[in-house]
Amino acid sequence: MRVALYARVSTADKDQDPENQLLVLRRHAEQAGDVVYKEYVDEESGRKSTRRAFQEMMRDAQKRKFDLVRVWDLSRFSREGIEKVFEHTSLLEQCGVSFWSYSEPLLNTTGPMKDLMKAMISWAAGYYSQRLSENVSAGLARKKQKAAEKGEVYVHGRRGLLPELVAQIQQLQREGLSVRKISAATGVPPGTLHKYLVKEESLAE
Repeated sequence: MRVALYARVSTADKDQDPENQLLVLRRHAEQAGDVVYKEYVDEESGRKSTRRAFQEMMRDAQKRKFDLVRVWDLSRFSREGIEKVFEHTSLLEQCGVSFWSYSEPLLNTTGPMKDLMKAMISWAAGYYSQRLSENVSAGLARKKQKAAEKGEVYVHGRRGLLPELVAQIQQLQREGLSVRKISAATGVPPGTLHKYLVKEESLAE
């Protein structure tokens, strides 16, 4: 049987190597007497189906270049949720290509429970991804709140002073106050103040 091996790690999976997944998939393919047609590897989020290697694999499936797709687990295949997973696996089945998961052996059966198990495991993978996103959003919200308490604004991983405070700093500068006095008046450290002070030539205009 000709098989395709699919492995994926996301950009957030630090220190993760897709080779770890491929080693297991190769071993099982060899034990089954399969011929590996190609190994498809993505290093990006599984929450979108526009992944380069994933799209290439699906195109090759439509050309019936292999008979089976082997993956480490369903979350490596897709984190897009139940509907999209069914869409992808249904397309494979329409092309005469089967689906095999190392970590979810129940997916490899052909009995009446197959579709139900796919739905349940896909839901779990999507739920985990959603919870992960919620945790990241909650962490970002906490950082924004802490920054606001200090008179700063937190945007895309960077902290900066609120526009109102920047305007106050520059107004005090125009009034001729020194950096030390501006720092004392606003509570902003001198090192940070220098990022927001207007250049002297601009003040002269």
